[in-house]
Formats: sequence, C-alpha cells, structure tokens
Amino acid sequence: MVGSLNKEDTPTALLRIDNLIYQVKIGNYLGKNYGKIVKITESSIQLREIVQDTTGDWVERSASLDLQEGKK
Repeated sequence: MVGSLNKEDTPTALLRIDNLIYQVKIGNYLGKNYGKIVKITESSIQLREIVQDTTGDWVERSASLDLQEGKK
C-alpha cells in the first residue's frame, strides 16, 4: 500500500504492484488467499481471507496491509 484517498466519499487505497499503481476499494478481492477488503484507513487495508487450517478445514482469518513509507 502506498497511499489512500476518499473518492466520492468512498475510501480508496493505492497499491503498487510491479511499478504500477492500482486503486482498490472495500469489497474488492486481493491476494492468493481470496482476501476481501473489509476496511480501508489512512495507514492500512484490513482483509478477511479464507485459508485451510492444519485439519484441512476452510476458515476465515484477518490480515492487513500497512502503508509503506517511501525512501527519504
């Protein structure tokens, strides 16, 4: 995550992937574990992922992406 903004009163996060910038919002999916974006703040993105536990059952877990500070 490299930034955030409010676009038409909708929280939007900016992600840099392979030197490209993408805009994501709540409800979008992100990552290999089907992480659904549930909250965007100025400093992080909160995700709800679906992963397999050690017994093979599918469970939900929380994850986050934090704002990456640029080099000064």
